[in-house]
Amino acid sequence: MAMSSLRWATTDTSGPSGYALARTVLRFAIALRCGGVAAACVAAVVGDDTEISRGWQVAVLGGMAVWAAFFSVVAVRRGLGFPLIATDTAVVALVMLVQSRIVPVSMVFHETTWAIMLASTAIYLAQLALRPVAGLPLAAVVILAYIAGVPETTSQIRVLFVQAAVVSAMMWLLRRGGRRADTIVAARDRERQQAMLEAARRVDERHHRLQMHDSVLATLTMVASGGVGAGAPGLREGAAQALRVMESFSPSEPVGDVPEVDLAERLEELAAQMSPSLSCDLTVAGEPRVDVPETVASAIADAVREALRNVAAHAGVHHASVCVERRGDSVTVDVADRGRGFDPALVPDARCGIRHSIVERMAMAGGIATVQSGPGAGTTVTLRWTRG
Repeated sequence: MAMSSLRWATTDTSGPSGYALARTVLRFAIALRCGGVAAACVAAVVGDDTEISRGWQVAVLGGMAVWAAFFSVVAVRRGLGFPLIATDTAVVALVMLVQSRIVPVSMVFHETTWAIMLASTAIYLAQLALRPVAGLPLAAVVILAYIAGVPETTSQIRVLFVQAAVVSAMMWLLRRGGRRADTIVAARDRERQQAMLEAARRVDERHHRLQMHDSVLATLTMVASGGVGAGAPGLREGAAQALRVMESFSPSEPVGDVPEVDLAERLEELAAQMSPSLSCDLTVAGEPRVDVPETVASAIADAVREALRNVAAHAGVHHASVCVERRGDSVTVDVADRGRGFDPALVPDARCGIRHSIVERMAMAGGIATVQSGPGAGTTVTLRWTRG
């Protein structure tokens, strides 16, 4: 049942426990009203009919059956609001006023009357659905109607008072305990959210450091090697990218929802921007669009850029292939070349291109990266991300 169906409920549904309590009370109230009417009908059929009017009994219990069905429909659609519970109280109170016509005196004297059971259901419903300030006055209406209509006074009247007091107190304690639990849970959620924000800031700062490595240091390496002329397009492009990274190097706090972007389109743009000395073929397997969160697309694209940069710098070949494939909730990107290859176990710890710019970058985005390579066997970098 949706939260909107509880909007008229007097029970507090602002927190998780209040909402859960309201749902439980709703189901129990419907079962109580329908079950109470059904039990009353069965008890009336098997009871003695010498002191009552069967016509009145059939009319009253038939009306109660119709009311129970109407009560259930309204409760499911609009919740247990005060108007519905007050009407239920009024209907049961009217039945209590005509007990002398529908309940044998002998059943009342022997305290086996089904009328007391019907009155109890109305009292229970009022205390379960409403707060004491509204539930107890409605219980008093039912009790007074029972006293006015009962053909024989018995000790069962005291039972009705006890039922109203006990159930009202029990529900008050449940609601108060639920509100306290919601407060504690909300405080813990705020602490958890704050911790997540702090972790996001650290991830963002680390991402910028990786960007610094991928752009600024790469450009400085090109200049230091002396193998690239001052006016080379690749150097100008690298310098422009390094400048953009340095200008944006400030920790930012993530806000709002992360939009979805097409990873295949992002990688196609990346392949077109690569240095003329390295050709790159992009293959998209399966669906033409590979939608992923923008942060994931950026992480994968940056990792692919670093892998292609490594191919251009170390593989000794001028061609690489990039394959994007989506299988269910998983996205896999393979960057492969047929170059000289290397032994990943022999890469010095001081070299952070693969370890930080690829492996850790994917880990920060919730994915994994693996490198398969060997001397003379080429290199394949596999990036995999699964939607959680």
